Amino acid sequence: MTKGKMTKDKQKRYKALILDVDGTLIPNKFEGMPSSKVTKYISLASKKIHIGVATSRCFPVTSHITEKLNLTGPSILCVGAIIMDVVSKTILWEKKPTPKTLKEILKKLVKLEVEFWICDNKEDKIINKKNYDQLINLDLKSIVGFYIPGIDPEKVEIIVNELSYIFEIAIQRVPSWNKGKIDLNISHALATKQHGVFEVAKILNIDTKEIIGVGDGYNDFPLLMACGLKVAMGNAVSDLKEIADYIAPSVEDDGVADIIEKFVLN
Repeated sequence: MTKGKMTKDKQKRYKALILDVDGTLIPNKFEGMPSSKVTKYISLASKKIHIGVATSRCFPVTSHITEKLNLTGPSILCVGAIIMDVVSKTILWEKKPTPKTLKEILKKLVKLEVEFWICDNKEDKIINKKNYDQLINLDLKSIVGFYIPGIDPEKVEIIVNELSYIFEIAIQRVPSWNKGKIDLNISHALATKQHGVFEVAKILNIDTKEIIGVGDGYNDFPLLMACGLKVAMGNAVSDLKEIADYIAPSVEDDGVADIIEKFVLN
């Protein structure tokens, strides 16, 4: 599964490990949790390097995972729109669309009659045709993006095309919790996992070359491209494997534990 030769000298230089969540730390299940083996290895690795997550999830649906793993430093949330100290729950950095752009996105999503999540730094609001009236008095100040779950593949391009003229945003496809479906994340164009890695490196005062990035989906391309060591899970999409320095075992086979053993503990 190794692509290229990893020397011990190269392994020793890593100072941070940034992990995608769904499909990497846990199986693609909303209520999933890291396995006992992965939890154990992360505990051991945390004594040596910073470990954080880079996820499409916002904090309310990520905190139970970061708490179980006892993560203590900055993590990338909402695709890359927020960097948070997950212990103090302090936002260290954020990038969100302007109110004008948010209004335009909302207008389009209502027109398309899709269910979507409004992502902010406190909670996720689920909006569908039954409660579109909640949008009338919506406070736009804390919104950092939108998440559209469980889309039929044939409808994805329709949604993307409807929003493509809004140049301030990035639209990313992510693995869905629903088999055969696709999820979309909508965020500021400068709020990707790549931008998140750049900001985390500044916060930790390290070089991005000293970071290991691990992921499995299309929205993990920016994460891997920003890191010194690019790792794709065994269950990753084939295109992500093509750019990876190393392909780990799948999430079901505790691939994160394998990564930690090879590149952190040795």
